Amino acid sequence: MSEPIAVNLITGFLGVGKTTAIRHLLTHRPPDQRWAVLVNEFGEIGVDGALLEDTGVTVTEVPGGCVCCVSSQAFTVGLNRLIREQRPDRILIEPTGLGHPAQILATLEGPFYRQVLDVRATLTLLDARHLASSRHRAHPTWQDQIHLADVLVASKADLYSDTEHEAFAAFVATQQPAKTRAALVAHGRLNPAWLDLPRQPRQAAFPEAHAFLAAQSHDHDHPHGHAGAEHRDWLMLEGRGDAYLSIGWRIGADQRFDADRLETWLGGLNVDRIKGVLHTDQGWRAINRSDDGGGWQPAQTRNDSRLEIIHHAELDAAALDRALRACGGPPSK
Repeated sequence: MSEPIAVNLITGFLGVGKTTAIRHLLTHRPPDQRWAVLVNEFGEIGVDGALLEDTGVTVTEVPGGCVCCVSSQAFTVGLNRLIREQRPDRILIEPTGLGHPAQILATLEGPFYRQVLDVRATLTLLDARHLASSRHRAHPTWQDQIHLADVLVASKADLYSDTEHEAFAAFVATQQPAKTRAALVAHGRLNPAWLDLPRQPRQAAFPEAHAFLAAQSHDHDHPHGHAGAEHRDWLMLEGRGDAYLSIGWRIGADQRFDADRLETWLGGLNVDRIKGVLHTDQGWRAINRSDDGGGWQPAQTRNDSRLEIIHHAELDAAALDRALRACGGPPSK
């Protein structure tokens, strides 16, 4: 019988730098090991896989993620396919920033995977500036991600004030049970050795919410609200969950955007999260921006362009669609 596959959750709220951290970890994988990544996204389009596709590892996407989707058939189908087809030595799972990790851990540690997977430390990233935000501190998902962390990491440490450094240290001291590790890092530079720390038994902050949502998923209920506008080579989809809204586009690769106009428009949006890979007149470009910024990077050629916008308040989807088309897309119909 082959050795169980090592598995780690890399979790954290929207915009804390999970994808950047995973990219860093992948650059440090042992050369004799095969790693894979399973991404469960909040948005309907699926962008994180495109942002990781140049890392040389297999990336499986489960888009449309929310608090209930992590226990859905799509998640287990994606995981089973990854195990069967790739047989990796390690799987890194990146849940949506709005996903409760308790459901994922319950699935991974359940009887079906007990002989197949070796679940190791859960790494949770947080932005220490959010410790002063009542919107974050009161959010059940934010709290669960913290409660279930074995390793608690304050990412983007290069952007913190002395007060925010001190706030993180004080916050860590209040955690019960204590975290196995706690650290401040910049630019996603997680210590790869943390992946082999053991998974400790920890309880979700809101177990009753998970039981309720699991029952919903078994009844095929779904808290997302979906709407979209579809034309040939231009698909727009909306999704809702946990009081957040996503608007995403999948666009044919033959459509090229004006890079300068696109950068100006997206740079002026006041939203929680923007990520995408788009075909422009300056080549393929990737954006991975949270509310504290984030620039453009060159990207590999793809079969389509993808863009996702996520925010905690209502967005005018029709106006955003018109603005995107004004950056070089076809006119509104």
